Amino acid sequence: MILRGFLTSTIGSFPLEDSEANRERCLKDLISLGIDFPAYPQLTEMGKQFLDDLVSQDCGITWRDGRYRLATKEINVDVEPPGLEPLLWAVKYIEERNLNVKIKAAITGPFTLASYIEVGEGIFPLNTALSDINLVRLIAQIVSRTFEVASRYASMISIDEPILGVIVGARIPFKYTEDDIIEVFNILREKCGNKPTGTHICGRISPRLASILLKTSLDFLSHEFHDSPKNIEVYSPRDLRESGKILSVGCVSSRNPRIESLEEILELMLRFKDYGDCLIFTPDCGFRNLIVEGSRERGYEIAIRKLRNMVLAARKLSEILC
Repeated sequence: MILRGFLTSTIGSFPLEDSEANRERCLKDLISLGIDFPAYPQLTEMGKQFLDDLVSQDCGITWRDGRYRLATKEINVDVEPPGLEPLLWAVKYIEERNLNVKIKAAITGPFTLASYIEVGEGIFPLNTALSDINLVRLIAQIVSRTFEVASRYASMISIDEPILGVIVGARIPFKYTEDDIIEVFNILREKCGNKPTGTHICGRISPRLASILLKTSLDFLSHEFHDSPKNIEVYSPRDLRESGKILSVGCVSSRNPRIESLEEILELMLRFKDYGDCLIFTPDCGFRNLIVEGSRERGYEIAIRKLRNMVLAARKLSEILC
């Protein structure tokens, strides 16, 4: 699939509790707003969605005392692909109603999943599977099957790796290289076939991390730019053209309940007018933690209003530049 123009998508999560009624509500709202690539409603925590499936398959990962732990020296990779149920639910919902919707699959990546799994004593993240590239590779081998299945149904795929924004550029003595990170991304990208595939990494992006991502075979790079405007400085239009990457621009806050105006969002979008003839606009991150005055309902309503203005701003941008 070749992407063209100024597109909109979502990261996935919302502050509602996971239920079939809430999934249906989210999907209906996203379709009604006119989001080009709505992510399936991700109403379960991004690690739990995948790791609970692995715990249930007795692969060596356990859940004890409120933590995921590795009970063996290695992880058994001979398991069913984890975390697919919410995506398959959304696909079935769309097919049964004959809806023309290009669904996006948000899949938690192996580095971030590894950061949930304790392997010893010490401080985070040195006490987790993230500190051992061999364990990361085993998790990548498992979730590569998730990506392979997702590519049969989704029109766009995101490898969600927020932990990389924390560790790459920080002085953490991990015994693996930039090439190790690139290799893992490229293996997962290959499993997605011809479906546009990228990564979402929120927070501050270091120049080193940006350099690594530009060397991967990924199609798009998704970051927050509203609450982390310094991220604009780590990519240049030339960098993106030479790497063949599409930038996915987080243009509304996923943390602050203030609803950005159409004009404010458009002003941020226009800062990227020289970054190629295709851009993807999203919120900065998922809305899972946007709970306003203790109310998930209020947080959800605000998230939808933010997305409505984002879609309108993207349409206005198309009118201005096309």
